[in-house]
Amino acid sequence: MVVSSLVGTIIPLFFHKIHVAPAIASGPLITTINEDANWLLNMVENLLSVTRIQGDRHEVSKEPELVEEVVSEAIDRLRKRMPDASITVSAPNEMLMIPMDFLLIEQVLINLLENALVHSESAQPVELHITNDQAYVTFHVIDHGKGIDTSTLPDIFSGQYDSSLASDTKRGMGIGLSICRTIVQAHGGTITAHNHENGAEFAFSLPVL
Repeated sequence: MVVSSLVGTIIPLFFHKIHVAPAIASGPLITTINEDANWLLNMVENLLSVTRIQGDRHEVSKEPELVEEVVSEAIDRLRKRMPDASITVSAPNEMLMIPMDFLLIEQVLINLLENALVHSESAQPVELHITNDQAYVTFHVIDHGKGIDTSTLPDIFSGQYDSSLASDTKRGMGIGLSICRTIVQAHGGTITAHNHENGAEFAFSLPVL
């Protein structure tokens, strides 16, 4: 993919400053190109995810998949464009395998983790906790930042944002969360968002059977 290749080229250039004019390598231009390329790549990935959801009933093709593997792949992909991403993971000791479309759930995890890293405005690691209550496996993405504006909470998964917040970044977040809800619901699951004492938590649950 062209956009993916662009991101792969810009990130080494940004961090290693390879053989380019100092004014370019150290200036805001590289940062802007990198941010815009990442935003575009994320949008393309989200739109491609939607095409995997079939028909008016939003059906998906599910196969038993290891939770550990989808989490590992999601974090690896995210770190290709956010090399400094700080994420801690905790999960039950037992092997968890649940029916899912691997790529779609991977995209949900990427969206939620990236939103937490970018929008929490916190230097603390984002936490990914996985819990199992036998009927559902739940993925909790927890940040320790500024929390979610309470005025946006009721519609946070609708893809709509107040015009005063309608930057490209905010629109991208809104679209990404709307796609997360569509994907999770197509799996027979649920997704929620709320503030906690020191930040925000997004959680989605997928049925074990």
